[in-house]
Amino acid sequence: MAETRRIPLPVEAASAGDLRCVGSCEGWLAVVRQKKARYLGDGACFLVNPFSREVINLPPPFVSTHLVDVYTRSLPIINGSGVVDCTIHAAQYVMSFCKVILSSPPGSGSAYTVAAISVHRNGAKLALWRPGMTSWCICYGGCISKFSDVAFYQGKFYILSKLTTNLFAFEITEDDCRMMVSRVERCVTELPQVKDSYGQRWNMVEWHGKLLLVVRYIGGSEGWHNICKVSVFMVDVSTNPFRFTEINSLDGDCIFISPCSSMSFPACQYDGIEDDLVYFIDGYLFPAKNGPPFDRFVYNMRDCTLAPFAADISDDNFRAPDGRLMSPTWFFPSE
Repeated sequence: MAETRRIPLPVEAASAGDLRCVGSCEGWLAVVRQKKARYLGDGACFLVNPFSREVINLPPPFVSTHLVDVYTRSLPIINGSGVVDCTIHAAQYVMSFCKVILSSPPGSGSAYTVAAISVHRNGAKLALWRPGMTSWCICYGGCISKFSDVAFYQGKFYILSKLTTNLFAFEITEDDCRMMVSRVERCVTELPQVKDSYGQRWNMVEWHGKLLLVVRYIGGSEGWHNICKVSVFMVDVSTNPFRFTEINSLDGDCIFISPCSSMSFPACQYDGIEDDLVYFIDGYLFPAKNGPPFDRFVYNMRDCTLAPFAADISDDNFRAPDGRLMSPTWFFPSE
């Protein structure tokens, strides 16, 4: 876990300017280029495979004028309140991506979808894209406020709201070579709570075809030393509302959690990885420039203990040249 390697990006990606990684999917990285003036949002977004050197350019996160007809749909939140508005070919938008996820890696043989969380000037948006689209499908309002996490699962994508502590399911359809949200539903009335904890952090990850919810319950000030409990729940999406069952074993697997990416896989795939452990790089999706460094710790599901890891990696590795915290991303090459 202590070895450090640098992976060069293709020339066209490396020369793009001020870059930051905002997600990964197997051997692919999601990268954005920041504008010099941060209030203008991101200038470009692309997927890059540093091994095959392939680059896939996504629509720009910043558009001042759009010449294509705008298409908008307003969807009431089922079992909840409020409305989510989704727009394709919006005339103007400014986004700053803090997390990008893929339903599957490009070239895997199945159609893939990209979902991106944008937080710009305290305004949150969810942006969706599929190959063939020339602009993002941008969703805002309703349950799209402060995100805790977003994940694809069984053809839908799920949003954890940090503000309302609810879980929402988004269904998508495709017509005329464009993707649009067709249904938004509030699926959870209350997430599992722990007595004497004043705050929680949630992440979602798929494990053996099941959706898991990983929760850190904070008992005092920030920092992993003040975590009073870590729980891993299996989410039953067949019930309404969803039902949670706490599990204490991953059957030989492990989980990696970071603000921009999460994944489970057999521990035997990599040297030095142990089963029934959850490895955390813990922090917020949109960290403050002068915020504290990210916590790096591991949770043992067998004996419910916490311990630090990668302590010899300098905190400076998690900051950009201007001192701003960068959201670290777990990277899982397919080979």
